Amino acid sequence: MTTSNFQNLIEILDKEYKAYSELKTLFEEKREILKKSRSDDLGVLDNKIIALNNKITSLNKDRQKIAEELTGKNANMSEFIEFAKINAPDYVKPLEERKVKICKLIPEITLLNNQNVELLKHGIIITNKMLETIIDAFAPQGSYYNGAGKTDTHDIDMWTISEEI
Repeated sequence: MTTSNFQNLIEILDKEYKAYSELKTLFEEKREILKKSRSDDLGVLDNKIIALNNKITSLNKDRQKIAEELTGKNANMSEFIEFAKINAPDYVKPLEERKVKICKLIPEITLLNNQNVELLKHGIIITNKMLETIIDAFAPQGSYYNGAGKTDTHDIDMWTISEEI
């Protein structure tokens, strides 16, 4: 039973690594879309990222289930490796290799995600400035009246009401 659990764990870790690699690729694509301001493509890409995230969550649950079966608790990779040293030494090296691969990939994904967040923040600032410009251009101007109650369009000074001399 332990051997088959370790084999299942290896398969799940491989699937997780593949999913994280796909996520990294999607984050790279998102960064390029954000740089080029192609908002039409952004929604499609975000849907792919959400679907992939759901897949990763499912794989995490499967890994946790195997962890419960093997160690009796929700173990991390180091705990799996320690458990394998005692109960299945043949799986120590494959687990260590997968740990290194996944641990190398996670900071890269985090960096890409942080870059995308900053690009989104910058995009929001640019969009707000564009909207302010558009609103200012099309907003109705207040009327300026002279002392006789007529619209004075020639001189706009600091005062909204000026006396006619």
